[in-house]
Amino acid sequence: MTATGSPLGGGGAAIVVAGAGYLVVAAAVAFIVLPLGLGLTGAALLLAQIAVLLAGAALTAYIAIVAQRSAAAQAALLATVRELGWSYTPDVSDRLWGGSIDEQIPRKRRRSTQYLDARGTALPFDSAVRTFTVGDGDGALTHTTRAVRIPLLAEAPRLVVRSRSGGGALTVLPRKPRRGSELRLEGNFSDVFQVSVPAGYERDALYLLTPDLMAILLDSASDLDMEIVDRTLHVYLAPENLTAPGRLERFITTIDVLHERFGRRTRLYRDENAPPLPPLAPRRAGDTLSEQARSLPTRGRVMPVVLGIAVPFVPLAIGIALANLL
Repeated sequence: MTATGSPLGGGGAAIVVAGAGYLVVAAAVAFIVLPLGLGLTGAALLLAQIAVLLAGAALTAYIAIVAQRSAAAQAALLATVRELGWSYTPDVSDRLWGGSIDEQIPRKRRRSTQYLDARGTALPFDSAVRTFTVGDGDGALTHTTRAVRIPLLAEAPRLVVRSRSGGGALTVLPRKPRRGSELRLEGNFSDVFQVSVPAGYERDALYLLTPDLMAILLDSASDLDMEIVDRTLHVYLAPENLTAPGRLERFITTIDVLHERFGRRTRLYRDENAPPLPPLAPRRAGDTLSEQARSLPTRGRVMPVVLGIAVPFVPLAIGIALANLL
């Protein structure tokens, strides 16, 4: 078991540097810009200088508090990792993760941090906070998710389950499954989640998504996204602080339920469309699925394109509106 990295972490250090930088800027504004650039003198200059310095001091104090809390949360997470026998690595952005984020987001526009490795435990999984940017220029948006990988006992068809609440990792990606691949399920599950499978694998999806699993997802995890890619279940959760009361228990419980349910169903799963193997040939990874089962046809999302075009014109529109009012 290993746990490496400073308690503050790169994010906290960046906050401290930003706060110090703002204080320097505030001083420059107070003693250079106000008297020399704006020509303020006397009482007006003194009041303006006090206001600027107080604002800078307040922001710096706030940043220091945030940094201290970040350090405390990081230390608590490291203690939890040691206690559970997991390993921790601050940054694993240089590693391939797999799943739709890696497929759709260029490597330079995604990061994987706060990596937890529990693959050697009774509940095998690994997890990282994944940050990725969708779009370009002024319309670019950055998203963060707590991604979890759960190994399956056998390969299974590509299955995508997206929460309809919006904002999930799979929902904000540039491309999403085509409408023709959507599978409507009985009850209200399809009102909460959108399920997509390759054509011809609808019955296979029903085999994997059992009624008891769907009930658990509806009751306890209606905001998650997940997908099966070959023999790995990728789960995307909100990037919560796992050291907060009750959060770690919920995190582990969710993984445990998914590991048990999907593990049990994939243990005996076989793709009837997979190429046949000789009777005595050992089954290997890659032999258990047809090519059609491994991917889903996708289509581009319209909204990111619209935002990318419209956002640069927002300041212009505001200026025109103000000019008309005046």
